[in-house]
Amino acid sequence: MHTVTTNYALSGWRGEFVDATTEQAYRKHSEAESARSLRRALLVWAALVVLFGLIDYPVLGHGYDFQLLFGWRLATAFVLLLLYWQLRRNPSLVSDGYAVTAAEVFGSVLFFMLYFLRHDMVSWVIGVVAIALLALFMFVPNRVHLSLMAATFLSGGMMVCVAARGLGIDKVIGLGFILALPTAVGFFTALRWQLAQRRQYVLLMRVVSSNRELQDEIKRREALEAELKRQATTDPLTGLFNRRQYEMLFQRERERCVRLGQEMTLCVMDLDHFKRVNDQYGHDAGDAVLKHVAQHLSCALRHSDIVGRFGGEEFILILPDTGLEQAVAVLNRLREELAQTPVPVRGQLLPVSATFGVTMVQPSDTDLEATIRRADVALYEGKGAGRNRVMTA
Repeated sequence: MHTVTTNYALSGWRGEFVDATTEQAYRKHSEAESARSLRRALLVWAALVVLFGLIDYPVLGHGYDFQLLFGWRLATAFVLLLLYWQLRRNPSLVSDGYAVTAAEVFGSVLFFMLYFLRHDMVSWVIGVVAIALLALFMFVPNRVHLSLMAATFLSGGMMVCVAARGLGIDKVIGLGFILALPTAVGFFTALRWQLAQRRQYVLLMRVVSSNRELQDEIKRREALEAELKRQATTDPLTGLFNRRQYEMLFQRERERCVRLGQEMTLCVMDLDHFKRVNDQYGHDAGDAVLKHVAQHLSCALRHSDIVGRFGGEEFILILPDTGLEQAVAVLNRLREELAQTPVPVRGQLLPVSATFGVTMVQPSDTDLEATIRRADVALYEGKGAGRNRVMTA
């Protein structure tokens, strides 16, 4: 919590985040909208600079003063339009504010020239400067302290112009007070606006953070729910279905096959001489064999087939939409593949074989136990006949 407070701390006079990373993130967030606002301001500014040149001609004529003043107006408009074009290509120029400030300083020179070249409208020029000072803060998007620098340049320049005409220190100081008023109003208005925008950004980021945390919590709960479901339905060692799950799936598939008139088979599979593996190589080796067999069964059978661990070294195979003859062929292929893929344990290859007892699921088999008993009979016949074979019942 302390870190969040520090990251979102605001400077009271700059109107910006104290933390540089947070400030950069805010500027990036508001960059597009600020660039659009600035481009509109630049177009209006450039248009006004040129249009107001029309009132110079009746007073100055086509002489040198008019050409100098109108040339500077065109230069100012060119700088503003150049910045407008650059902003379309690179909106990030609005974020640091230095290009905007340079354009503001360049445009301020026009007022100094007006003061000296238009003697008939000195009071009007000072009034326009006061309006321009407000516009620097409220109409042209920029960082507050940089706008203050441009305003100070414009105000100081006008005071120097007044002093250069020898109007006396009292006039200079009076002008300073006059221009300080729109500067102060504009500065504190812009500062308040910048602080308000950043506080809204803080609220937005906290909402986004809360939503992200909520989404993460939802994903975590979904993952936990999926894991709990997996644990409730699968054998922890092999990852195959446990008894409760394959019993439920058996009932569902049996009812479907009866309804559609399809055949269905069930097989009990038992690994041959598994106790010998545990006794000779240890239970770790036995677990490795069980995992290997489980993986092989899952990959070799169809997605619609049901594979579960019956207990110990025994497995249940439920084959929907499969007749007895087809099931025997599938299981024989499975038995041969299993015998051809020994399990690597501690640098040794342990051979694996299994005996299969398979039976048809009858419409009268209302529960799994009756079907398993028939498959068990076939399984024990297979063990008695020498193991590693498929027997039917």
